[in-house]
Amino acid sequence: MLSSAVAVLYVLVLILIGDTASERAIRATAVGCIALALFSFLYGHGEYFSVDTILRLLFSLAAIGATAFIVLKRYADQQTVASQAELLDVSSDAIFLTDTAGRVVYWNHGAEVLYGWSFAEAHGQDSHALLASHYPQSRDAVRAALARDGSWEGEITQITRDGRTIHVFSRLRRRTEPGRYQGTTLETNTDITQRKADIEALSQSEQRFRTIFETLAVAIWEHDLRPVKAELDALRAQGVDDLALHFTQHPELLRRIRASVRVTDVNSTGLRLMGVASKEEFFTHLDGFLTDPDEDFIGFLLALDSGAPHYQGEAGIRTHQGELLRVLVAFNFPPPELLDRVQASVLNITERIRVQEALQRTRSQLDHALRAATIGEVSASIAHEINQPLAAISAYAAAASRWMDRDPPNLAEVRASLDAAGEAARHASQVVRRVRSFMTKLEPERTRLDVDSLVEEAMRLVQHEIAAHGVALTPTLEADGLAVEGDRIMLQQVLINLITNAVQAMHAQPAGERRIAVRTWRIGGKVGIEVRDSGPGFAAEAAQKAFEPFFTTKAGGMGLGLAMCRTIVNAHDGEIRIDPPDGVWGGQISITLPGAGRTLLQG
Repeated sequence: MLSSAVAVLYVLVLILIGDTASERAIRATAVGCIALALFSFLYGHGEYFSVDTILRLLFSLAAIGATAFIVLKRYADQQTVASQAELLDVSSDAIFLTDTAGRVVYWNHGAEVLYGWSFAEAHGQDSHALLASHYPQSRDAVRAALARDGSWEGEITQITRDGRTIHVFSRLRRRTEPGRYQGTTLETNTDITQRKADIEALSQSEQRFRTIFETLAVAIWEHDLRPVKAELDALRAQGVDDLALHFTQHPELLRRIRASVRVTDVNSTGLRLMGVASKEEFFTHLDGFLTDPDEDFIGFLLALDSGAPHYQGEAGIRTHQGELLRVLVAFNFPPPELLDRVQASVLNITERIRVQEALQRTRSQLDHALRAATIGEVSASIAHEINQPLAAISAYAAAASRWMDRDPPNLAEVRASLDAAGEAARHASQVVRRVRSFMTKLEPERTRLDVDSLVEEAMRLVQHEIAAHGVALTPTLEADGLAVEGDRIMLQQVLINLITNAVQAMHAQPAGERRIAVRTWRIGGKVGIEVRDSGPGFAAEAAQKAFEPFFTTKAGGMGLGLAMCRTIVNAHDGEIRIDPPDGVWGGQISITLPGAGRTLLQG
């Protein structure tokens, strides 16, 4: 009996080590207790044992085995609870358990971090009073929901240990299962303070941009371009390489694509622009108000297909009242996944175009008036311009008369003088004809002119006047092969004017000191022509006003020669200027004209 009682005491050993030993130690102890029980039985009874003693042994072994099983099961449950408790501490959410009176009985690490109170400080405290929890409804209503449904969740505000107000999403669960924790409430709180602030900031940002969208002075409407992109991708998948050509050959496809562009939103400026009272009444599709021909819409499609970041172009639209407007449209294309909301900025340029057209008409009228005024100046100088050829005609006619009076008459010289007089007469006629042409045309007649040949011909036309005044003319023609685009007669008249003025400027010089130098040369892509004389040159005031109409330093001059020269040179996109004296030469005038490249045939 004593040995059997001692065997039963082995059960106490397993119970005592159950809370502290590991699973392996518990199993080893159970095996050891069974071994000791068997050893004691064999040692105490030897070979003589009865049925009663065997039954008592079996009972002892059964008790040890059952106790070991219970202790191991309890150990496994403790490990599960410990793991769950560890998971609760690992969670960043605040999790705590309150009893039926609302006092804290469990407080995880997340709660310590979020609220600032340790478990020891929070344990036994009224959680509602500790955290100053503020519910969206009364606390009694929350308790009633817990009693009725066993759960409640919602957004609440709480105060942390350092006085911060935080927003949390709270989930409350009332434990109803019988046992130690029956009636307790498990509360899980997730900090949403930053998320709420971000949402609020996003909401304010959206509201701000919505305000900008609605009040912007530029009309904005939003489109869904996904059907358009799908059509373009389908065409590419079918092997269409030249979309522009394909759309030109299939206009019905282009119209179908344009009709598929849906308008999803519009701002207030866009409503006013289109004469629509509300967004509900606005056009639902782009095709409802776009009036441009198909080729203008093709440029937009090509930009979208090529992945261009933006597109800008002009378009014609028709308002709700039928008024035709011209607008400037600008798209910024988002990534393909955001093509459902693509904004277009639309600027009404109808009035601007009307002003530009009116301005262009006014400019044309002013140009015509200015040209008429300029021709008035030039016409006033016709007498001056044709005086030289008329004087030449007179001189050649007189020479022919003298040759005729000889005995015998020199008919060869008479014929040469008459030919020269005829050429001078033709030149005078051409000058008058060009002046009339210049008055009626916006641009001078332009042909390709060899510069050196142009200058040589001009010098030949003033040869008589140069010889009559005893002037030595020295040409330095270094523009061989260079050409300009212009009117031969008008440009020759400029050169004749400059040479004639130079001759007249040297009337006070001794006969042997009257010299004129004419030079041509290349200046980059331009051509330079220079006329210099050995006269006194231009005074400072005269140099500043020389090209003004009716300004002259000559007693009998009209002051229109240089003004006409400037007008003609400017009409040829050139520049004329007076250069300062360099000591040897007094008057120096330079002309710069755009070059037309080298001539095809060079001598």
